[in-house]
Amino acid sequence: MKQVSRTHLIWGATALGAFLVGYFLLPSSSEKGQFSIPRTGERAGSKSGLEDEREGSRVKRGEMAGAGLGAGAKEGISSILSQKVVLSESEITNLGETFRGSSDPVAKRLAFSKLLQGLTAENALLIRGEIEGQDHRSAEFQEFHYAWGAVAGVDAIMFGIDTEEDDMKPALAGWAGVNPGEAMAWIEGLDMENDSRFDPLLKDRKLEINGLRHHLVSGIVEGLADTDPRQAAEFVERMVSSGQAHPGHMHIVTGEVLRAAENPLEASTWADGLPEGRMRNEALGRVADHFAGRDPAGTAQWAEGFVSEPGMERVFWEVGANWAGRDPEAALNWASNLPEGENRQVGMRGSLNSWARRDPTAAGEYLQDMPASPMRDAAVAGYSTHVVWEDPTAAMSWAESIAAPEQRQEVMVEVARSWRRKGGQGLTEWLSGSGLSADVQESIMSSRDRRRR
Repeated sequence: MKQVSRTHLIWGATALGAFLVGYFLLPSSSEKGQFSIPRTGERAGSKSGLEDEREGSRVKRGEMAGAGLGAGAKEGISSILSQKVVLSESEITNLGETFRGSSDPVAKRLAFSKLLQGLTAENALLIRGEIEGQDHRSAEFQEFHYAWGAVAGVDAIMFGIDTEEDDMKPALAGWAGVNPGEAMAWIEGLDMENDSRFDPLLKDRKLEINGLRHHLVSGIVEGLADTDPRQAAEFVERMVSSGQAHPGHMHIVTGEVLRAAENPLEASTWADGLPEGRMRNEALGRVADHFAGRDPAGTAQWAEGFVSEPGMERVFWEVGANWAGRDPEAALNWASNLPEGENRQVGMRGSLNSWARRDPTAAGEYLQDMPASPMRDAAVAGYSTHVVWEDPTAAMSWAESIAAPEQRQEVMVEVARSWRRKGGQGLTEWLSGSGLSADVQESIMSSRDRRRR
């Protein structure tokens, strides 16, 4: 009896430790974003805050940025998996009943943690059956598939082809976290068009092949970034060069670097050290957004070191937008005093776009007092592309006041497209007297959304 009690005590301590790891490290379902592989009846894809001014300057964790598990969650799962136990089928069934039926959150988490501890490649389907009623965006659903990918690799990924839920991305992250070489080799050699196993996704659900590949790559990048950001960055660079990834995948890596960085200099040094090109620019823009929200003046000073570099528009947009959210006057003063060039205009545009969110009346009064200049044109562009969501006709009047002909038409078209997405009431009448060519008018009314930062 004493030996049995001692055994129960040891297990109880182990289970409690697993629960504490899970309960405090693993996120709740409310912290999850939506995936890009849709369930039946859902639209594929999600909006990225980097591509649409009306979504603001904050990075939205969309397809490129990753909507998966947080780093703390992955560390928690790794800890749980290291505490292996052997579960019989009846034990799995009993734990599943507790997980699904208990009203006690502690009991539910203990049961789920023990299921993960007993997870093997052989019993994964049985355990999945105990959690399959969970929302595919829930913490437990994603944690299970991350763990399954870690223990079973490609088998866990391929299972997701025939399910309605997005099993594949978290499973890929788990696989890449423990076997990066295998995971990278698999995606780099993947020929989905000529692999009939992918027909349920490409033919039945009609997912676009490049979008699906980018989604799968995101899972691998997430797993790599947790353990080796440099390897993850090199992988993204290689995949972008071969046309199998998007530069925006670098946001996932940068996010992990920012999480682990002890100070801003460490993160910015890492981003600045990337090879020149769009991925470096994207990473620096993400760093700017991250720190401008905390210390806009300090980040502005850092950004000035890039003012003469091409491709740095996002850095200056993020500084201006974040700073204007706190102190519009300071942000505009900073942008106005930057050297002439594209980065100066983008800083001004971001500042006015952000100010228009906070106080459109005050921002409009500021614009009315500005003399005609390229700076005013940039400011009006930022202002009108936000105001369109509240008052399309007023926004268009502002856009029409831009002095530079080429920029004026560009902003008018952008405002018109937003007007159409808002509902388009009165747009047809405006277009008839706009002076825009027939081709441009047709592109506004019939093209897919062409969002830009």
